[in-house]
Amino acid sequence: MSEVKVLVGDRLVLTARVGENLGALLARHNLTSLPCGGEGICGLCRVKIREGPVTPPTKYERLLGYTGSLRLACQTTILGDLRVELSPGLPKPVKLSTLIVNPRRINPLISAQGGGVQELFGHKINVGEDARILLVDLGTTKIAYQVVSPRGDVLYEDSVFTPLSDFGLDIISRLARALEDKRARDEIYSRLRSVVYEISANHSTHLILLAGNSVMESFFFNLDLKGLAEYPFKPATNEVVVDKVGDRLAIGAPMIAGFLGGDAYADLIASFQLNIDKPYLLIDLGTNTEIFLVKDEEVYATTTPSGPAFETGISRGSTVFQGGVYRARMTGVKDEKPVFQYSYFVAPTGILGPALISILADLRRGGFIDEGGRIVRGYKTLNGMKILYIDESRDLYVSQVDVRNIQKAIAAVKSGVRILMREAGVSKDALKGLIIAGNFGVNLDVEDAMTLGLIPSVEKDIAVATGNLVLPGLRVVLLDREYLLNSKTILEEIKTVELPRMPGYMDIWVDSLHLTPL
Repeated sequence: MSEVKVLVGDRLVLTARVGENLGALLARHNLTSLPCGGEGICGLCRVKIREGPVTPPTKYERLLGYTGSLRLACQTTILGDLRVELSPGLPKPVKLSTLIVNPRRINPLISAQGGGVQELFGHKINVGEDARILLVDLGTTKIAYQVVSPRGDVLYEDSVFTPLSDFGLDIISRLARALEDKRARDEIYSRLRSVVYEISANHSTHLILLAGNSVMESFFFNLDLKGLAEYPFKPATNEVVVDKVGDRLAIGAPMIAGFLGGDAYADLIASFQLNIDKPYLLIDLGTNTEIFLVKDEEVYATTTPSGPAFETGISRGSTVFQGGVYRARMTGVKDEKPVFQYSYFVAPTGILGPALISILADLRRGGFIDEGGRIVRGYKTLNGMKILYIDESRDLYVSQVDVRNIQKAIAAVKSGVRILMREAGVSKDALKGLIIAGNFGVNLDVEDAMTLGLIPSVEKDIAVATGNLVLPGLRVVLLDREYLLNSKTILEEIKTVELPRMPGYMDIWVDSLHLTPL
């Protein structure tokens, strides 16, 4: 490939090759950093293209509004001599795996100017330019969090296990335990408060903004649970929840309805800031999946318990904490059995959800599994159960039971999408965008998900996997207080759909068990 020159600023000239990634070039010369690994989600490699040919903006750049001269270097390929300008004043980079979503307007929840005591929802809080805020996504399986400045600069990001597995792996099991045993309820409350307080104390944060599904958020703020256990399934309140966690002020995002909690609200708020046309679908995949269809001034929403199969609920399942296979592809057939290549981190001791979707999609395409989910060829038998090996030497396999469990999880999501689109009067072909949110979606192959019918089959160019959107949504709330102060107005625009009460739901759910495109 031919050599070209890249002029950085007015003086520095770098030698590059046509087809080289601009972000990689700049990072090699210590002119930028790629804390998200060049995935285009952290926004810390912004550059201005002054002159010269480059590739068009990727779908991730378009989603974030980088469609003019301002581009993300990691998403830009050099096509000729260039003149670029580095973006000044970017915050010190931290390792990020979460999309940076900027609000369309700035009206901060707290002021970073001058410090001193400020009042927030009737509570006094001492803040200043060095203040730190803790953003918490209180998930069923995992607690993800960010430490940010009042201006929204991300200073730290991490996650920990939600310490409630002994009370059940899903919110329904935990809700039942808490309602039948006060000691269990008190223990759940204590554990959640302790882990969040410890994170807050370790990072010296002054304020906690928290969101979770309705059950998890109700646990954390010690709200009445009875309304979530019986029809019409209502959380104790739809208003912003405020409480003290030790000496720290905690604010909970408003819960929408039923099991659509503050996390769903944060997802929705984040999606409003993206450069995406309506109507669009937003699907936050996880143990409890939230689905939104946004059209014009209307928002349709539902939630469905898709179970632990997406995360840990299979024979050789694993989590991001334990490590495991996160990407897999069938490369051929040997002795009438499938052959796979895969990527893993830490150790290949288990299979992560995104890899499982790719494995099943390839097995489906290869005829090893039929559309009804039956393993039909290439299998071995273990304790009377059919299994298909991914790597026999490492005891990595999927069983017939695993396939059935993932079928049920897919059917829960697929039937929810079908009914939501029916109620909104929006066809698949009319969709202008599809957002796959949730940590499950970070390594999800969109085509594989479409093959199984987990998500609608749309043009690849309008489907984006954003990863966690709850934390970006909370960051938007921090920077634009109107999303908390006027949450009632937003909630009034949301039409919630209760799937089990919709006409034909069970027939649609059963039909959705088929591993066919949606």
